[in-house]
Amino acid sequence: MLSHAPLHHFVSCCSRNLLLLARPAHRRLFAASAQESEPADLWIAKVVSTIFQRAPTHAAAAARLSPLRPVLSPSIVFTSLRRLPDSSSALGFFYLSRSDLAVVHLPQTFTFLISCLCRSGLHEDAVKLFDEMARDGHTVDDSFVEFLANSCFEAGKLDLATGLLAAVSKYGYRFQSYTFNKFLTSLVRRDRVGDAVLFLRQNLGSQFLVVDTCSFNIIIKGLCRIGDLDTALEFFNQMQSFCCVPDIVTYNILIDGLCKADQVDRGHEILQKIQLDSACVPNVVTYTSIISGYCKIGKMEEAYEVFDDMIGAGVKPSRVTFNVLINGYGKLGNMPLAISLYERMLICGCPPDVVTFTSLINGYCRSGQLDDAMKIWDEMNQKEVKPNGYTFAVVIHCLCRKNKVGDARNLLKVLSRRRDVVPQAFFYNPVIDGLCKSGNVDEANSVLLEMEERRCTPDKYTYTILIIGHCMKGRMFEAVEIFQKMVDSGCTPDRITVDFFVPCLLKSGFPHEINKIKSFISGRRYHDHHRAGPFKGHNREIQPIELKVKPFIAVSL
Repeated sequence: MLSHAPLHHFVSCCSRNLLLLARPAHRRLFAASAQESEPADLWIAKVVSTIFQRAPTHAAAAARLSPLRPVLSPSIVFTSLRRLPDSSSALGFFYLSRSDLAVVHLPQTFTFLISCLCRSGLHEDAVKLFDEMARDGHTVDDSFVEFLANSCFEAGKLDLATGLLAAVSKYGYRFQSYTFNKFLTSLVRRDRVGDAVLFLRQNLGSQFLVVDTCSFNIIIKGLCRIGDLDTALEFFNQMQSFCCVPDIVTYNILIDGLCKADQVDRGHEILQKIQLDSACVPNVVTYTSIISGYCKIGKMEEAYEVFDDMIGAGVKPSRVTFNVLINGYGKLGNMPLAISLYERMLICGCPPDVVTFTSLINGYCRSGQLDDAMKIWDEMNQKEVKPNGYTFAVVIHCLCRKNKVGDARNLLKVLSRRRDVVPQAFFYNPVIDGLCKSGNVDEANSVLLEMEERRCTPDKYTYTILIIGHCMKGRMFEAVEIFQKMVDSGCTPDRITVDFFVPCLLKSGFPHEINKIKSFISGRRYHDHHRAGPFKGHNREIQPIELKVKPFIAVSL
């Protein structure tokens, strides 16, 4: 850092030399070319940027640069600004030269600095600077404005982008549909469908924002996703009024939305309308959406009819098409048709995936055909298709229902070696339930320990199974400990837990624990009613609660 005295001397010398370099135009008539002055300009810019960086304050920088004002042309200032190390320094120098040194900045100075600010994440400053640029009468092409808007979208500054898009029309800029659509997509992805709808409505017919079919598709998809089908259909019906023709993507979005809302017949009507109008050709996505919708509500005959129509129209089914049909028939226990479709899938050259095999295994398990389910399991491994967590859960549940808890236990050990599967309580609960029902509560406790070692949080079903299992073995102290652990973990006991546990405590002579359960339940009711924090039972009279005692019925989870 230079001391003040040498620096003042340095600035004074520079000022004299720079004033000599910056001769008036009429004295430079014999200059060989403009390029000969460039080294001098670069040297001046280097001096200016150095002075600015070494000044301790804005005021000090203004004072030290003031003697150089006569030689500070807009191009030299631009070069000086480009030499600064970061966007914040450049912005400070921009405003200093603008306000204190009365420099009229070049358009490229504005655009360069706006670009730097965007890259540094200073979008508010960038938009403010763009507004000042427009007020100064400088213009840029539409592509630069689109760059600024896109940068705001990508940074998640949607409110800033909204203001920019709304304001630039007064300067005569015109946005292409690509930028407008990117903005709508950003709003929809951030669950701001209402804002996207409002903005589109405000700009329909605008000469500054170009709307196309894709714009409507984005809005219709967002509305379908939040279940607002009426508004989605309203936009669909408005499309042609704005010279936008629905394409197959539009129809697919609308049909998918209707099917997910269980309005499959309505979606099917749209498919039939497309087929009659010949405006666009339905594709595999169109048919699969209808088939999936019918399978979801159990209308397999209708689903298969659409599948036949699809084949008749020359549209090749995808793996997803086969999967939804196989899953639909499997859930109804119609395994012959499910297997028939699986074989047809192989003939069509669609390789089965984990969803295909899991659907077949689940179908066989629902039908009680464990041996057939295990054959599919083996075939899955032979084809080197890795089962996912849901596949394991289906097989484990089925094994436990068939009292093959040992096999289910072994499968859990296999699952524990899979680091790509996040452990869930419903993997372990059937095994714990089976062990408790067979009286092997110590092994059930070991499974609980394994859960916790894998950072799998037990749920209320896990705790309830263990409480019931320990009570049935007469191990009441451990049952009380498990209940306390359940409460401490934030799991609220349900009526099954309480209705079974209280009579067991009563029979075993644990009145104090019964009172604690009553206090807990009363506290939960108070908390749920008032939403005012945990129940403070010490200074409050606990009202008696009705506990219905029912005979124990083993619940298959």
